[in-house]
Amino acid sequence: MSDNVSETAPSLAAPVVAGRSTPTTMNAVVVPEFGHWEYRQNVAVPEPAAGQVRIAVKACGICGTDVHIAKGDASLKSLLAPPFIQGHEFCGEVDKLGEGVIGPAIGQLVSAEMHEVCGTCPACLDGKAHACANTKYRGLNQDGSFADYVVVSASNVVCLPPEVPVRIAAFLDPLGNAVHTACKVPVTGKTVLVAGYGAIGAMVVEIVAFLGAAEIHVMDVKGKALRRAEERARQGGFGDRLFVHRVESAHRNSLCENLIAATHGGVDVAMEISGHPDAINDCIRCTRAAGDVVLLGLPTDSAVTLQDFGQNIIFRGLTLHAVIGREMYKTWDTMLDLLRRGLRTDFLVTSELALSEIGEGYRRLAAGTEQKVVLYPGWDRGERPSAP
Repeated sequence: MSDNVSETAPSLAAPVVAGRSTPTTMNAVVVPEFGHWEYRQNVAVPEPAAGQVRIAVKACGICGTDVHIAKGDASLKSLLAPPFIQGHEFCGEVDKLGEGVIGPAIGQLVSAEMHEVCGTCPACLDGKAHACANTKYRGLNQDGSFADYVVVSASNVVCLPPEVPVRIAAFLDPLGNAVHTACKVPVTGKTVLVAGYGAIGAMVVEIVAFLGAAEIHVMDVKGKALRRAEERARQGGFGDRLFVHRVESAHRNSLCENLIAATHGGVDVAMEISGHPDAINDCIRCTRAAGDVVLLGLPTDSAVTLQDFGQNIIFRGLTLHAVIGREMYKTWDTMLDLLRRGLRTDFLVTSELALSEIGEGYRRLAAGTEQKVVLYPGWDRGERPSAP
């Protein structure tokens, strides 16, 4: 790891408010070439083009993808287009409107959908822009949000209610992935398996519990993840609904058999978050006949072998659902509604750092000691976050 210091989004139409002063240069985390990143202090502040909005970034979250970019993970190389500014999880205040844009109001707290879609491909025309064939990704092949300022399409901006704290608004992007996954099929009254208890897996567990899942089973291989899940089971108000299972290679088969027996034929819904081929197969095997398997995790290899395909999938009539991004903008509406109603996510923030300390954030996440690391560009200017 190199370490050198569809629809339109909800918006509020408002006139431009004058009087905000913006510098000409800013701090930003730049990827000048594959496998290398730099924290720079003299990057030009971007100007919003017609149809764009400039946002002053207040907080941003580090995604696992960001860590892989920093390490030069070969599986991501085809997606990246250096040079670019990293980052796609963030919130901030509207700073400037491009030509033809009438809102949101200057100073409005917002986040944004960082998938820039074409609007003309079959998926977009079918109302499924989250699966756009021509998607550009801010923070991967367009400039992202690890900076003092970011520009996005005005149609991608999402206004945030005041009750959403900045430290939570910083990672609405992955929370949206979790909401999309958890809401792919009905879970109220159902038995649900979640494979992988990283940050997004933990979010999925909270959401399905909030939506009334009758029983939730968590599988993971990592001791730290399992301890977090066990602690959450004790302290999270789940009652007797949350069960944590340690996956060991030598006993994987018996674990699946025991779970199938305990759930009287398998879980109603399995949600695979890790992307590991073994976990994908475990989810398929542990799901009851005519059940649903929801797939969010990305395998590192281009091919995955599905074991006993005919017996495990065809003859049991399983439905497999692939999840990409956030439905634009149904997922955002659902997510903000869940947060208003009391969905807990604050416990996920385990580290808060200045943007200039991003190298330390990468190290902590790579070591597995954190769930979500939130970065504050303002801390480098002596500012403190506006929310606890």
